[in-house]
Amino acid sequence: MGKAINKKEREAEILELIISSYIRESKPISSGYLCSEYDLNYSSATVRNIMHNLEEKRLISHIHTSSGRVPTKEGFKYYVAILNPERFGTFYNIELDFSPLYNLNEVVEYSLDALSEASGYTSLLGINAKDRRFSFRGTRCILNQPEFEDIKVLRNIFCALEVKIDKLQKILFDFMTEKVRVLIGNDIDFSEISECSLVLSGFRDEDISLVLALLGPVRMNYLKAASCLYSVKNQLKDSLNDFI
Repeated sequence: MGKAINKKEREAEILELIISSYIRESKPISSGYLCSEYDLNYSSATVRNIMHNLEEKRLISHIHTSSGRVPTKEGFKYYVAILNPERFGTFYNIELDFSPLYNLNEVVEYSLDALSEASGYTSLLGINAKDRRFSFRGTRCILNQPEFEDIKVLRNIFCALEVKIDKLQKILFDFMTEKVRVLIGNDIDFSEISECSLVLSGFRDEDISLVLALLGPVRMNYLKAASCLYSVKNQLKDSLNDFI
């Protein structure tokens, strides 16, 4: 006989299914969708009750008159908190080949392009070696996100990338850790990208400090983003000294 699942575990399971479905579908998720898509052991009525509890906790919310729900920023933060970091290293692996490259600029551009291509998000890199530099690639990825169709939101993001780049660079270095870190919405403390999320990680040694990040919507596939970031960062860490 299987182990009974308590209320908290059921809520965590349904929230994770809502979020993973919303990331994939980009539309409100209903109890009927969850039951049919995931062949749940719960009835649709039970799932509706769980969703009601999640809504009372402000982890999901209604959109207009739709019967479905969407995760709130708080819901995404809860979801990220329960992701297992050990999965980051095995979920996605990006194979980089630095052998044809001759200098640091080529390494940076190649790594950022590969990261954006694999993750689907805008990639950013700050590096402190002999001097400090900051680069980003994959701005086209911003245009692929339905959340950024609002021209005001889009204008703010490009302002952050092109006008207030010093502030963005400071945030990345301030929050840099060896482990993957996720900043969602207002946690970034940067009003121009308060509708975005940042996934970042870095490293320091005697000669180099580096931070790598992905910028995307709050509806980001965090496991994929973190895995891609983790893979590229570790390869840069092993190879970067050859190009400094």
